[in-house]
Amino acid sequence: MDEMGELFSEDPSNDSMKSHEPTSSQEVQLSTTHIFNLPPELLLLLLQHLHNIEDFMNLSSTCRQFRSVGLSTSGSTILRLAAASSRTFFRPDPHFLIAATVRQVSDWALLNLQNRETLREAMREGVYSLLALCIEKAQLTMDDIRRLHASRFSLINPVSDMIDRCAGAGPTWNHIPEFWRGNESIPTTVYIEPTRSLFQLVIYGELFASSMRAFIEPISKLPWFDHDFRMDYIIYCIPDALCHNYGLHGFQKTMMPIGPYADQPKGNGLLPENCRDQVALHYLLRCDTWKDAWERVLGAIGPHFEEEWRQSMWRSAVQLQGLEGLEMLRPGGLEKWRPRLEAMRSSIERLQDADKPKAFETPKRDAPIISECPGMTREIALAMYEADICWGLDHTIPLIQALTQSSEFS
Repeated sequence: MDEMGELFSEDPSNDSMKSHEPTSSQEVQLSTTHIFNLPPELLLLLLQHLHNIEDFMNLSSTCRQFRSVGLSTSGSTILRLAAASSRTFFRPDPHFLIAATVRQVSDWALLNLQNRETLREAMREGVYSLLALCIEKAQLTMDDIRRLHASRFSLINPVSDMIDRCAGAGPTWNHIPEFWRGNESIPTTVYIEPTRSLFQLVIYGELFASSMRAFIEPISKLPWFDHDFRMDYIIYCIPDALCHNYGLHGFQKTMMPIGPYADQPKGNGLLPENCRDQVALHYLLRCDTWKDAWERVLGAIGPHFEEEWRQSMWRSAVQLQGLEGLEMLRPGGLEKWRPRLEAMRSSIERLQDADKPKAFETPKRDAPIISECPGMTREIALAMYEADICWGLDHTIPLIQALTQSSEFS
């Protein structure tokens, strides 16, 4: 921008302008040309050649004219510039920006089968491929960025701290009063990246909230993503250093050597042996601290449903509200959501027995049963069930089997 400013500057001290005096009317006109004499369309094109969102902010802060041009910048350009600064301003990278934009991609994918397959292929290539699709199809405004920045302090950091405590941070289990009477879930500490785990949950909600709505409002005949599609997100966008085999409705689906699991992936490299994202989420979703926080939200809206399938739908629907839905876990945040949650609960209460989502049993004994409608707890457990020893990590298998067998899935 310094070189460009010098090129269009009217500053008489500019060496390029002192080198000669204008000798024609054309040179006189060029010597007095200012960057703001350019049409607005060209100024907008100029913004597309900035490197990142920091350049955009700095340029917009220089003067009123560039501020006005910045306000007219397309959401796709702002998202591209934000992605270029993802590792600096939008950590965890790339999950933060995916969470902010993937609902738009979900709505786009549900328009037709071709779009769905495009999204599926992006998910199978891993989170960076998913971000690339978000950049291509979604938009982000500066108001969105300001809102996201504010949410880091009001929502993301506090809930991440809660997840960290669920994983074992803080007092050890033997120092917790009445531990064995239920004050804590499990006497162990799990390796977990709290903020990344939080965003993996949030992205699931942003992707599949519309699919849950299709089951809550069956009369609307809304399109939805099936269980097989959702498992692709869990396996490839929540990678784990275990190879996964899982059965769905009588057929076998095996993890493919693509995306994060490829031998020679595009820049990701082999998964490190300590990558336990699915183990971490499986632990978190069955932790009493996490479950109790959501049960308090459910209880504040209404009593439990007698039928387990209604209660399961109700529990999953509340937790599928994406990033903004985390407000429900914060002091005073529930009241904003109360009208929406009451309407949601009433819709589930009005469902007929014929609207009950279909359950899919696997041919494997004691394997988790998943539902036709979204439910991340069971789906994470299914992805981990009977994990193959493909990475020389046989010591993790007893842990996974113990976690699976002792879980009470929602």
